[in-house]
Amino acid sequence: MIRNERISPVQLSFIMIGFIFGSSAIITPAVSAYQDAWLAYIIGWIGGYILIGIYAYISILNPSKTFIEILRDVFGKYIGSIIGIFYIWYFFHLAGLVFRNLGEFMIVSIYTETPLIFIIISIALVLAYSLKKGLEVIARVGQIIVPIMLILVISIFLLVMGHYEVKNLLPFLEHGFLKVLKVGFSVLTFPFGETVVFLMIFPYLNDKKDLFKTTYISLTVIGIILLSVVMSNLMILGADMLNRQIFPSHITISLIPGIAVEPFIAINLIIAASMKITMCLYASLIGITQLFGLDDYKPFINSVVAIAVVISIWVYDSLSDMVRWAGEIYPYYVIPFQIIIPLLILIILKIKRKNGSSAL
Repeated sequence: MIRNERISPVQLSFIMIGFIFGSSAIITPAVSAYQDAWLAYIIGWIGGYILIGIYAYISILNPSKTFIEILRDVFGKYIGSIIGIFYIWYFFHLAGLVFRNLGEFMIVSIYTETPLIFIIISIALVLAYSLKKGLEVIARVGQIIVPIMLILVISIFLLVMGHYEVKNLLPFLEHGFLKVLKVGFSVLTFPFGETVVFLMIFPYLNDKKDLFKTTYISLTVIGIILLSVVMSNLMILGADMLNRQIFPSHITISLIPGIAVEPFIAINLIIAASMKITMCLYASLIGITQLFGLDDYKPFINSVVAIAVVISIWVYDSLSDMVRWAGEIYPYYVIPFQIIIPLLILIILKIKRKNGSSAL
């Protein structure tokens, strides 16, 4: 462990809720299933329990080790380090993607005349400061602000209930179950599979016997909230409009009369997306220091944040390119990171554990 930092199960739970919420409330691949978006979301959500269970089990088998250390133990120093480099890249890339999602939403919905780079850099400076304060401070902040985010989301959900049209949920399975299943897989990879980042965070939990309980409670809470968002957007906008809108939640909340809700949505998104970006960058920093046998990650904070900002600008040519890439390429790009390698690690660990027990 690089730093003697510890977080409680409650703090981990709030961090996970904020992380999964991230940009998922405004951008969700479930809309591609049209009126069956709710079913596609539920399929991805159920799969999320399996993936998070795998990640938690890997950590329980290696309670004091981060994912980089586990990779080295399982695959050997050199191969494990190479795989670790690819994971660090993925954490960088994911941070850049969320930076871009956040920036694009702010420009389209609120700050229409503000340069994208200005918004991203402004947020990046604050996140660099939070990283310098360490994981414990980040966790305490999350414990305070994530509940505020949840209260705002629930309040908005209740305010728009009068506009619901249940008929927008029909006809059921018009495009076939295979279409729903495919979209459900996209939901699995974004946002639930992205919690693979927490394999770099789990070792800092001060009470690891509650790891399964903490992760599953977090997934249940945020899963219900995100399902409510999907259902609200679908029942208010209808399947066709939902699929055509890049940020459907913004259109939905504009129906609330007499209240300027844009600032509340901006607050929600900044809180959740910042939590997600911070965890990705923290995981990258810990991974870099462990790969090179260093004692402190702080000297690399500014460089790491700057790289994430550059990736956020470089990764997409336009807003439409962002939407296309997220829907058509990202679900397959992340399969090795989220599914194949963690599953392979768990199998190898179980075989080693069984052979070790047999030898005794």
